[in-house]
Amino acid sequence: MLSSTQINQAITALKNNEIIILPTDTIYGLSAIVQTSNQIRINELKQAEPNKPLIILFSRFEQIEDFDIFDRNLYELMNSPIPTTVIIQHNQQTYALRKVIRKDLQTIIDQAGVIYSTSVNIHGQEPLRDEAELKRFSDQVKVFFDEPLYGEPSKIYNSVTKKWVR
Repeated sequence: MLSSTQINQAITALKNNEIIILPTDTIYGLSAIVQTSNQIRINELKQAEPNKPLIILFSRFEQIEDFDIFDRNLYELMNSPIPTTVIIQHNQQTYALRKVIRKDLQTIIDQAGVIYSTSVNIHGQEPLRDEAELKRFSDQVKVFFDEPLYGEPSKIYNSVTKKWVR
């Protein structure tokens, strides 16, 4: 878990519209407050298409009320003890939502707001996992490191196609 100092620094950085690297329930993620300009900036760092959709992390269901999710089964999937991302469609756009489990990440999101998070890597390459690799990724991004994370990326359920993607 991140220390209280790291948590406070991460909250401040996010509120200042910075892109940072945070531990998630699975792997380290490039993270920023949810807004189109940050999506583009993160994708540029990853050398991906500028409008490539990113996972949105939230800590409480109230934070995603605007998505008008009516299927209670999706709430159960997102509330799983196994990190599960659910793809939904809202207003003719596709979104990927995941409820966080880590308490430190919940605190950050509760205070900073919902965030994008995507694996720290160049698009198509393996995610970076140790502190030295993460720090070398970009001198524009501050790393909040607690321990190497060797988890697998989250399970993904596409509610549009009603199929498991991963």
